[in-house]
Amino acid sequence: MGKDIIRGADVIKSTMMGLPDAPLTEEAAQLLARIRPRIHTVLSEVRRIPVAVLLWGPGIESNSPLTPVRLQLRTKLREEGHAAVYSEEISDPAQPYSVRLQQLAQAQEFDLIVSIPCTAGSIGEVHDFAADRRVRGKLLVFLNSQYLSGYSPQSLEAISTVLSCQVIHYPNEHEATIIEDKTLSEAQKIREMKYILMGRY
Repeated sequence: MGKDIIRGADVIKSTMMGLPDAPLTEEAAQLLARIRPRIHTVLSEVRRIPVAVLLWGPGIESNSPLTPVRLQLRTKLREEGHAAVYSEEISDPAQPYSVRLQQLAQAQEFDLIVSIPCTAGSIGEVHDFAADRRVRGKLLVFLNSQYLSGYSPQSLEAISTVLSCQVIHYPNEHEATIIEDKTLSEAQKIREMKYILMGRY
């Protein structure tokens, strides 16, 4: 009886997908029944790997239309299990160091830095970090398509490569869903790479 061919749920599913009918032996079906839960266990482990995400953008009390976007982004990332924080949450005004130095120190420790500049000045600040080889590869910058003139935006575009920062455009301040979608997608990619690279070291 051990060599009998049986039609398991996986074979039925394969047939529904249009694959050729290929029944399993009883032993093969039992083996597959043991493998599948282990796969789900691994995927559940990956789901629990947190990505450290640093969020730059308009201040929490700013009246910028992008402030709610930044607030919601932190919430969504945390709901997905990521360690998402605003730079101002971990800055220490009592320290004798400048804000810029503190932000650089922070940026070096995070997996992903998301920047949502809302003024020309803030775009200039991002430009400085985008040129820094210690952090530029982790930088995801969202630029308003309505404000792409000027040195800083054009310079960011010029240095945006797979080896440097990523620059993503959104239509305007009231159509910014791409910010959340792209950030969550990037965080998921980093989460998966953390698991994949574990086996290489």
